[in-house]
Amino acid sequence: MMNMWPPSIANRIKVVQISEDYLKAKMIITQSWLNSAFDKIMFGGTTYSGMDMYYGMALPLILSTKGIEAYVFTKEANIKYLKAVKSNLTVIFELTEKQIDAYVNGINKNNKHEEWLTVKGYDTEDVLCAETKLLTYVRNWPRSKEYGT
Repeated sequence: MMNMWPPSIANRIKVVQISEDYLKAKMIITQSWLNSAFDKIMFGGTTYSGMDMYYGMALPLILSTKGIEAYVFTKEANIKYLKAVKSNLTVIFELTEKQIDAYVNGINKNNKHEEWLTVKGYDTEDVLCAETKLLTYVRNWPRSKEYGT
């Protein structure tokens, strides 16, 4: 489904691997004239777009296995462009059980939790080109019957 999402198509972002538990994923941003400047360097917005999307889609799925209905959004982001991207970019997402437990505990205690998560992007030579830290905010789904809204 993520591969059919219009922003993914427009930016040439493709999910190529997701673990069964959704804790790990790999995406490829294919470099093309549609997402690059005249000097053949991938637009920073394309890079960021590929690095921002997964956690917001995966965390609700992961938390649902723990009986939690939640919605997620990026509250804050810090992206470091370490090297110009002149090739396809492989984007790696990794969550740990410890991070998931922190979300579960925060939601159970305060109906919300936020945590900094990291995403890394590598060029075709396996050189780290971009690293993004995302402050990912998770809250109980507002329409959940359990919370009366």
